[in-house]
Amino acid sequence: MSLGAGNPPGPEANGDGPRQVVRSAEQVHLELPVAGPATRILAYAIDYLAILLLQIALFVLVLLVASVSWLEGWSERLREQAADLSSGDPAVVGGVFALFAAIFILFQLVAEWGYFVVCEMTTGGRSVGKAAMRLRVVGDGGSALTLRASLARNLLRLVDVLPSSYLVGLIAMLVSSEGKRLGDVVAGTVVIRLDDAPPAAPIVVNPDADPAEFRFDRSLLDRIGEGERALLRQTLRRLDELEPEQVEQALDRACQVLCAKLEHPEVPARRRRAFLEALWQAGHPRA
Repeated sequence: MSLGAGNPPGPEANGDGPRQVVRSAEQVHLELPVAGPATRILAYAIDYLAILLLQIALFVLVLLVASVSWLEGWSERLREQAADLSSGDPAVVGGVFALFAAIFILFQLVAEWGYFVVCEMTTGGRSVGKAAMRLRVVGDGGSALTLRASLARNLLRLVDVLPSSYLVGLIAMLVSSEGKRLGDVVAGTVVIRLDDAPPAAPIVVNPDADPAEFRFDRSLLDRIGEGERALLRQTLRRLDELEPEQVEQALDRACQVLCAKLEHPEVPARRRRAFLEALWQAGHPRA
């Protein structure tokens, strides 16, 4: 995820695939790298193996339960059914095979649907395959995946899988600028890549600043917690990327928080950046 300012870039602005662009409260652009079809297919291949193992385990469990039931009194019923099958009546044989086929398909759909919903809701939008491929399902705009959205996107797999091998879903992902299959469109979700964050830009302060203008002794610096330090770092790193009106908003917010923590008098607007830079240098004398 990266930060930017100005007009939002297009889907291929960074040359590494489509991105969903949203705005933060300060109108800073957040770019969510969207997962492409190839990566999602590989993730699903891993998930399919996991689902297959789950289905085998459940099938064995069903057989064990059924075996106990047969031993408790269903043996006569089974003998009657076996006799019907041995008679060779096409209607009986076809009906039995149709029943088993229907049960198998239903069992497979329930196992696959339940697998994805449970995984996504317990791991924050990641199945086994998505975790292996560093992908995550989120709501549009980067919000956390909800149970309702997970149910909807996975229920629509019944349509995306048609006519076979997820052909409808693949076409939808190729057509969509955000790589969405039909389930994602209906649920308002998107699958993003969890790219490694780029190295943080160094904080550059004005070398000509008057060191006597703002002084902070160790007792004052000890009042600043990790949250305030993070705010100070992020503000100084982002100032050169923001529009002028956004710079004023960011400086005002940071100075309000830090002045309150340090019990420092209000800093004039034109000296707020110098105040933050002096505070940073006081805590990082070698920076």
